[in-house]
Amino acid sequence: MTNQTLQNSDVSARTLATLTTLSYRSGELKPYLDDLCEGLINVLGEGIAAVTLYRDNKKHILSVIPKERQPKGAVEVHGYLSTYVVNHQQVLNVEDATKTPQYGTPPQGYCSYLGVPLILPDGKVVGTLCYFDKNKRHYSEQEQLSSALFAQKAAIALDNHELYQQLKQYSENLEFQVEERTQELLKAREELLHKEKLAAIGEFASHITHEIRNPLATIRLVLEYLQKTEDEKSSKRAMLAASEVQRLEKLLNEVLVYAKPVETNVERLPLGEWLQDFLITHDSMLDKAGLTQNLICKARPIVLADTNQLTQVCLNLLRNACEASSSDDPITWTIGTDSSSGFVSIHNRGDAIPTDKLPHITEAFISGKAGGSGLGLAIVQSLVDAQQGKLNIESDDVNGTIVTITLLLASS
Repeated sequence: MTNQTLQNSDVSARTLATLTTLSYRSGELKPYLDDLCEGLINVLGEGIAAVTLYRDNKKHILSVIPKERQPKGAVEVHGYLSTYVVNHQQVLNVEDATKTPQYGTPPQGYCSYLGVPLILPDGKVVGTLCYFDKNKRHYSEQEQLSSALFAQKAAIALDNHELYQQLKQYSENLEFQVEERTQELLKAREELLHKEKLAAIGEFASHITHEIRNPLATIRLVLEYLQKTEDEKSSKRAMLAASEVQRLEKLLNEVLVYAKPVETNVERLPLGEWLQDFLITHDSMLDKAGLTQNLICKARPIVLADTNQLTQVCLNLLRNACEASSSDDPITWTIGTDSSSGFVSIHNRGDAIPTDKLPHITEAFISGKAGGSGLGLAIVQSLVDAQQGKLNIESDDVNGTIVTITLLLASS
C-alpha cells in the first residue's frame, strides 16, 4: 500500500469520524458552522477554515476558525478567492496563492488555499467553505472530496436555516392575519349586536312613544288651562308640570332619533362655508344664553358629509357647549385638515365631563350633566359613524371640553 493510499485512508477516516459527531439538532446555525470549520481543520491540519454566504450581491462571513482570525485575516483578505469559487461554481485548489494574484491574496502568513462551493439541493451556489494552510500544498482528490462533504453539510444547514426562517416568518404573518381577522370578526359582531340592539329599541320606542304621546298631549292641554287660573300657586305648579311634560316629549323624540336606522346622503361639502352659515343661523341660541363664539379657520377643506346629519351633530354639540359655558368664556370653533381628512372642533371652557364618565360618554343613557337624557352624544356618535367620520372628546378641569369631528376629504 503506497503512502498516498495510506494518507487518503487516514483523511477518509478522520472525515468520517468528524462528520458523525456533528449535530444540527439545536437549530443554531453559527455554532454548527463553527463545528464544521473545526472538523475541516481536524481533517486538513492546522490552518484557517471559513464559511461565506453570498446574498443580495454581498458577502457575509458566517464562521471563521480559529476565532482570533475573525476580526481581520481571513475575513478581509480572502474575499476575492471565495468570490472566484462562487462565480466559477467549482473547487479552487491553489498550491501557492502568493504567486497567483489572479485568484486573490491569502491571509498574511498563509500560502495555499482550497475553496469549495456551497451547493444547495436545487443546484444553486450560495457561498464557499474555504481553507488556508501556512505551507505550499496541493490538496489531493481525497482532501477535496472530504472538503466537499463538509461543504455539503454546510449547504444543507444553510438551506434548512433559511427554510426555517421562512416558515417562522410565514407563521408570524399567519398569526398576525388570524389576529387581524379575529378582531375584524369581533368588531363585525359588536356592530351586529349594536344594530340588533337599536332595532329592538326602535321597535319598542315606536310602540311606547305612540302610547305615551296621546296621554301627554291631553295632560299638556289640561296644564295649559290650569296655568291661566287666577290662583298663582296653582298656576306655578301647572307650569312646572308642563315643563316636565315637555322634557318627556323631548326624551321620546331623542329615543326615536337614536333608535332609527341612519340613512346617509354623503356629498362634497365646503366645510368652512357650511360652518359659517350654520353659526349665523343658530346664533340666537348663544344670544339667549348670553354667550359669544368665534371661528378659527386653519384651512377650508372640502369633505364628504351628509349636510342634514352634520347640522344635527353640530346643533347638539352647540347646545351642550352653551349649557356648560359661562358668559366670560367664548365658544371656539376650529376648522382644519390633516393628510387625509378635514375636521371641525368646538371648544368650551365650562365644567369638564366627569373623568369616570368620559370613556363612556357616547354610550346611550350616559350623561355628563344633571338631568341629561344621556342620548345627545350617543346620537352624535351614531351620525358621525354613519358618515365614516370619527368623533373625539377631550375634557379636563384646566382646558374644558374639546369635541372634534373628523371627516374624509373629498377627492379633487
